[in-house]
Amino acid sequence: MNRHMHRFFALLMLCSLAACVSKTLEKKPAGTAVEPTKSSSIFEQLAFKSDGKTVIDDNGQFVLIEGHKCIRHDGGDDPATIVQWIEMPSDITEGTVVLNGWDLRFLQHDRKINTLRTDITHSKLINNIASTFLVFEVQGKFEDQSRKDAFEFCVHYSAFGFRSDWIDAKVEEDYRGTEMVTVQPGNKEAVVTLAYVGSKGAVKNHEILAVIPRGFDFQFSNAFECEFRLVPCQWGDRTDNRLLQIAYHLSQSGVSSNLDGSSQWAVQTLFKADENQTHRVMIRTAAIRGTGVKLRTDFLPLNPRLKNKDQCRKGADGQVRTQTFRINDLPYDYAVPMLTGWDLSFECEQQKVQRAGIWLHDARFDPVSGSMEYKVSSVLRDQDGIPGFNTAHRLTILGLNRMRSPIQPHTPINILIREH
Repeated sequence: MNRHMHRFFALLMLCSLAACVSKTLEKKPAGTAVEPTKSSSIFEQLAFKSDGKTVIDDNGQFVLIEGHKCIRHDGGDDPATIVQWIEMPSDITEGTVVLNGWDLRFLQHDRKINTLRTDITHSKLINNIASTFLVFEVQGKFEDQSRKDAFEFCVHYSAFGFRSDWIDAKVEEDYRGTEMVTVQPGNKEAVVTLAYVGSKGAVKNHEILAVIPRGFDFQFSNAFECEFRLVPCQWGDRTDNRLLQIAYHLSQSGVSSNLDGSSQWAVQTLFKADENQTHRVMIRTAAIRGTGVKLRTDFLPLNPRLKNKDQCRKGADGQVRTQTFRINDLPYDYAVPMLTGWDLSFECEQQKVQRAGIWLHDARFDPVSGSMEYKVSSVLRDQDGIPGFNTAHRLTILGLNRMRSPIQPHTPINILIREH
């Protein structure tokens, strides 16, 4: 057991104490914006439970909570670390968290990029006599070669929980997730594909397996690079580059295409400057499986962009861009949105980066009409916001249906939908 697992196990033991402490602390009024906080210890963070908003609450039998958390980091080798714990209804027996967005911003200047990371490293649903809660740890990095610049890191998530005697489903690979890593040489194609084939019998008859996005880590070559600058370079300096495009797409069918019942899915990524550069990619996922699981997927083709100075907007366009979307024909009792595809790129050519991010928020699901409305915000900019950026995304809907007795008639669902 490594030091990170030891640390997270200690966090789980302290969550009950943190729950008690938080009840004595002053609560912010509803609707108060979450301000980024200075880097604090994990134990200080545990004193406050998540102030995420409830999207769906079906009498403690199913709950969906949407939230985000921001923290400021002074730079250095260690990642920015956020720990969140979410109080769940006491009858909840299964639960997990979905990575539904990220936002990284240098606090001083724009920089070349060495590492860009958002990763839910651990997650655990804790049941005890007094309460039930979900606790998870997120790590973020936004670094140039020197790793000395302060940055702000925001994670956006959706957490859900349910009773296993209400929905036939089971969360798998929840604590550490499934991690895949590869290194893509600069002389290879820009699109990286990481494919996964599960063990035999992972998907049984009439079951569907849904893969849940948990994290990514992009890092240009870890080779030493000495750049001309006022401050002399050091041996710890690693390759950094201006950025042209960063993209991610999780592709899954939900069911097994093999006779042996093994699950299959793949992730494709892009992390490139004007010219392809050697880089490392890590992705993390979890999964949920059962006869009550349904899946509606959409495909995002990743097309490497080429620099083009002739056809691009010259005006400033470095502001956060927010769009509203609606999906119809969702025949599910409950629906969980999952941001499984996104693509951010500068127009014209590679640039230094001051801020980058894309996140899903304000999701609302109406089981009567079978429709979901949600918003997606995105940003990619250098210091002056010139040139503009392109953005695209894809959403996978995780549908969950209740178990029904063949004798009892269908009972209407009593869902409280919170207006925002």
